[in-house]
Amino acid sequence: MAKVILVDKDSIAEKLGIKVGDEILAFDGNPIVDILDFSYYDCMDEFTMTVSSNGNEKVYNVIKSVNECIGVNVGEEMNLTPMRCKNKCQFCFVDQLPCGMRDTLYVKDDDYRLSFVCGNYVTLTNVGDKELERIARMKLSPLYISVHCFDRDMKTKLISNPEGAKLFDKIDFLSKHGITIHTQIVMCKGLNDGEVLMETLCELEKYYPSVASVAIVPVGLTKFRDKLSPLLPIDRELAGKTIDMVEQFNSKYEDNGGFVFCSDEFYIKAGRDIPQSSYYGDFGQIENGVGLVRQFIDELEYGLSDVEPSDKKAFIYSVTGQSFKGVLNSCVPLINKIFPNVEFKVMDVVNKFFGESITVAGLLTGGDLIAQLSGKVSGDMIIPSNMLREFTDTFLDGITVHELEERLNVKVHISHGGEDLARIISEVIR
Repeated sequence: MAKVILVDKDSIAEKLGIKVGDEILAFDGNPIVDILDFSYYDCMDEFTMTVSSNGNEKVYNVIKSVNECIGVNVGEEMNLTPMRCKNKCQFCFVDQLPCGMRDTLYVKDDDYRLSFVCGNYVTLTNVGDKELERIARMKLSPLYISVHCFDRDMKTKLISNPEGAKLFDKIDFLSKHGITIHTQIVMCKGLNDGEVLMETLCELEKYYPSVASVAIVPVGLTKFRDKLSPLLPIDRELAGKTIDMVEQFNSKYEDNGGFVFCSDEFYIKAGRDIPQSSYYGDFGQIENGVGLVRQFIDELEYGLSDVEPSDKKAFIYSVTGQSFKGVLNSCVPLINKIFPNVEFKVMDVVNKFFGESITVAGLLTGGDLIAQLSGKVSGDMIIPSNMLREFTDTFLDGITVHELEERLNVKVHISHGGEDLARIISEVIR
């Protein structure tokens, strides 16, 4: 039930006589679960609403425009409190964190509602028939689902939860009810690669286009795995073989914007060129690092075409992880076409905090930047926004941008992509 804390003036709820303190019990006879129920029925034009007022229940027939809100605000108990993960995945990054970091980093959510609202990847191991029926009834689509593999024994081994073996039964149910699904596979060498991977792709393909895309990402391994199952990183040879397999599999979907995609990290590990923009269709898996490099380069080219050329001299440091160093270095000629006298120095930082096998910029800490760049940089320095906690100026280890500036004696500029990088360079040399 949901207690009403505010009724909007001249709203449907006010016209029905609903008052503060009343409790909304159900829509169309379906008990209230959370705030999504209100969002869903706000978009409906006709339904019933069961309300309890002073212990008396009444069912209202609501007829309204689909653009008209019900007009009630309910208590915080209806907000989405993340459902926790019940798995023990061998590759779980949270389990590979050191002690002493901020509490929120250790929260393992596995919530189908956050998958719908935020695009979080979930395993559905904590979703039963009741939740599946709710997803289908409310058309919570698209969903983002971690598959990892089709083989039931291997799946149970990977996530240490026998419920995971039932995933494809749930995918079958969701696809039959019109739910669009984007999937991911975290690939672990010797476990769900090779023939196991091909089997998984073939099984997912049976649900196309309900299963709209598959992203394959390499397992991330930190140095904090002493008490965890041993896993091997994805090496150059395996990365290349996986790309070849995927591109052959994907060739028949070229006219439809693709189906299976390797993340950019596979191409970087294999020393392969990043595909052109047309390969990625609508970039539907970009949050999984699929096409992120190509988007950056395209945005940089566009941004540089939109700024005023200048022959002023400047020295700018651009800091990144080891994976992205080559990409940024390849962009220097593009930058120098517009700014011929700008020396754009790319500085890659080794991840000592999590371990040197972690090479992405988004997992670098302020401490590693300070330790490795002290005495080597000055003046203007650019860092990507993914080094920082979203909507903050704080690195994973709690160091702030202001602290970084003071310790390195630099002016830090935060880039939100290729176009933003072009703007920052233009502003620095003014």
